Amino acid sequence: MCGIAGIFDCSNHPIHDEVKPMVDIMVHRGPDADGFVVEGPLAMGMRRLSIIDLVTGDQPVYNETGTISIVFNGEIYNYVELRGQLLQKGHVFKTTSDTEVLIHLYEEVGVELLSQLNGMFAFALWDGARQRLFLARDRMGVKPLYYVRTGSRFSFASELKALLQQPGLDRNLDMDALADYLRLGYVPRQASPIRSVQRLLPGHFLLIDKEQCVIRQWWYLGAISQNSLSFNMDECQTDLVDLFDDAVKLRMRSDVPVASFLSGGLDSSLISVTANQLSPYTLQTYTVGFSETLFDETPYAEAVACQSQTDHHQLIVNSEDAIALLPRLLWYMDEPMADSAILPSYLVSRSAAQNVKVCLSGLGGDELFGGYSRYSVNDPGRIRRIFQPIPKIAGALAPAIERLRPAWGEELRLASDSNLAWRSYLHRLQIFDTTALHEMGFPAQGKTEEIIESLWKQYPGEDSVGRRQFIDQQTYLPDQILSLTDRMSMAVSLEVRVPFLDFRLVQFSANLPAMLKQNEQEFKIYLKSKLGNRVSATILTRPKWGFDSPISRWLVMPYMLPLVRQLPGKLADVINPRYTLKLVKDVDSITRYARRVWSLMVLYVWLQVHSASEPPDVSLQDLFNGA
Repeated sequence: MCGIAGIFDCSNHPIHDEVKPMVDIMVHRGPDADGFVVEGPLAMGMRRLSIIDLVTGDQPVYNETGTISIVFNGEIYNYVELRGQLLQKGHVFKTTSDTEVLIHLYEEVGVELLSQLNGMFAFALWDGARQRLFLARDRMGVKPLYYVRTGSRFSFASELKALLQQPGLDRNLDMDALADYLRLGYVPRQASPIRSVQRLLPGHFLLIDKEQCVIRQWWYLGAISQNSLSFNMDECQTDLVDLFDDAVKLRMRSDVPVASFLSGGLDSSLISVTANQLSPYTLQTYTVGFSETLFDETPYAEAVACQSQTDHHQLIVNSEDAIALLPRLLWYMDEPMADSAILPSYLVSRSAAQNVKVCLSGLGGDELFGGYSRYSVNDPGRIRRIFQPIPKIAGALAPAIERLRPAWGEELRLASDSNLAWRSYLHRLQIFDTTALHEMGFPAQGKTEEIIESLWKQYPGEDSVGRRQFIDQQTYLPDQILSLTDRMSMAVSLEVRVPFLDFRLVQFSANLPAMLKQNEQEFKIYLKSKLGNRVSATILTRPKWGFDSPISRWLVMPYMLPLVRQLPGKLADVINPRYTLKLVKDVDSITRYARRVWSLMVLYVWLQVHSASEPPDVSLQDLFNGA
């Protein structure tokens, strides 16, 4: 696991001293070593967290003739098999690392190598003979990659903060991206909060030379055929069990011990129990809880750990101490992120990083196998249920009702036109809608609607659950869940591996019909039926909880309440204070609008810290008070 960065410029060749600050600011991603390539129009470097080939695996790695070099962030889980094939073809290896496999595979098949990889990755490969830079990102977007083009200069990095180290970079904010943040709680797709900087999308690669810069998609979720499995139940059970076990087994490959996060939910329990069975040593498991919480998951995690006899570590944290970390965490995050799970994610990562370098995670199980109520086609909106049989009346009433009750107006509009079904899903996702953005005087509306509608229409099948998962797998999953997990774990130099996002499991789940994912009574039906015997009935039947960060209670704590009430003035430059005053006028209002208030809190803190040159050593209270 590493952080990578580089500059390509045919007109003004970059030098080592230009790329070094970009690499140095990501030392948290790789405290073990660094390395650089400076050759003609290219200067690139990396920070390394040593996981595989501890002795000879430093980067950059070169081919036999020194004409091809690479810096790599991530892991190629099937590198052992690929290495064996390449040795048979006569390639000579200097290391036992997975990174070197990429070099020799590129020599064999060029950019087509990507289809042979099972892993999480973002890499930069320099082909000196062709004077060509090749950048690529993994299928599901587990590992990040940003880039910016300024005149003749193209720059890339694992983190946004690395690009901000370049003098002359346009640092103006992208207000549309921030509007999307306010609507969804994160910045979706290729945009970033800095107008000049973009993300390379998951499943895409980029080729750049002196003539052109080309971005291409090499893997597309929509290309996976829908419901093509014959569904012989016994046969498919074997397929799922074998695929799942192999996904976990591959992610246990490491030259350092591998541990597992264990929340006590189904997904992390399946990963932890299976990993412990496959591990040559007793698996370490880690969980975190808050001392002030209505929903304590730690007993479930303890029960799973006791049943499977893992070496369990439990951390109980005071909420005030956790929230005080917010400025520091948002600096590591690079972008505003309204998911309060950044706090427990950081804390459990920090706890694990005291003992290990690698942890497994159950992320992705919900998005693959139907774990969210929002995937249900049965809409809970009462107004819509009443008016759907009379769409013309619903359409006629919508404009007038919207002026009085915006949420009711939206429901009527959805009831009036079946082609607006995508808005129903957006309605469930968003924190602020367009009406709220207008009321607060925000200077942009964002591209959220365009993104959701486009993905909704791109879905190739008719499966109602699959369509919603398809959207989540290209927005919420990479841009929120995986993004925060990468940043919060890398902040403490911990690698997190995600077995559920093995591309073979992604393909398998895409072929499951809706009835095997969820119904009104149960979620993850097929996953439970085939793997549920590995955990207790209590884990199978317990209600779903998120990573419990109780923001509605946090915001009204004595520590937080004075800060929350300052928000109207603190954000007055971008948001009408009269709107914010309505959200924070009293405890009841703050509790009712907790997600909106928390989102605004995060936005303010991020605006203060995102351009700092190092992690801010300041508490949330000090930040608000100007210390």
